[in-house]
Amino acid sequence: MQGLTPPAETQLSPATIARCASRSLREELAAYPKPGLVSHVDNGSHPDMDAECFLASIATLEPFFSQMAEAGASGCAFGALQKIGIAAEEAMWNATGGRNTHRGAIFCLGLLVAAAGWRGFSCDPSLGEIVADRWGGEMMLSGDLPAISDGIAMCQQYGIGGARAEAKRGFPSVYDTGLPALRHALRVVPLSAASVQVFFELLARCEDTTLLKRGGADGARFARDAALGFLGRGGVLRGGWEADAIDIHRAFVARHLTA
Repeated sequence: MQGLTPPAETQLSPATIARCASRSLREELAAYPKPGLVSHVDNGSHPDMDAECFLASIATLEPFFSQMAEAGASGCAFGALQKIGIAAEEAMWNATGGRNTHRGAIFCLGLLVAAAGWRGFSCDPSLGEIVADRWGGEMMLSGDLPAISDGIAMCQQYGIGGARAEAKRGFPSVYDTGLPALRHALRVVPLSAASVQVFFELLARCEDTTLLKRGGADGARFARDAALGFLGRGGVLRGGWEADAIDIHRAFVARHLTA
């Protein structure tokens, strides 16, 4: 560890942390409408995927999240987490018939799970701070890697940082945008609606490689403008927001866009 020291006691078991990670993925799937994304209502812009496919993937990944939490608790290096992540990806491909349901979650959520294993039950420091401090120095940015994935290729083509830059910086989009939006929305609306608000907040402010792959710069601009418009009209904190969000969802599907 660079500057942070682990807590004296770890009160959360790897299995408990893994169950929390799996629950978060199930709650993300349940949130609707998330423009272009799969839910229990429809497949969004993914004709080759459905909710059952996602649920199979989530069930398959839970043991790997447990392994990541255990590895994080042991003070492992980034390379050890990579090995678990590669095995998790292989299991995901097998469970989904070769469909990429959660590759991004394996990387991002996997790092946060490992940080939770290291930190234990304490709330300080944040999981993002632990990721940046413990493993950030070991992560290579997309510009320094061969284009072995669509995400890395889009980062190189458009000169953006992507998920790796987010992780190295301690996931500022989560802590500066997502969590404040969630806490604010939960004062007024239930979790299902608050989750949609968070999605639109992130869509309006984050660079997304999947949007760039599917729609190029024009598609990404369309998505950002749609999100800003939704938020400007009050987001989920106003009556009738569902119909507005569904209209945006259908516009994404018509353009084959997804984040």
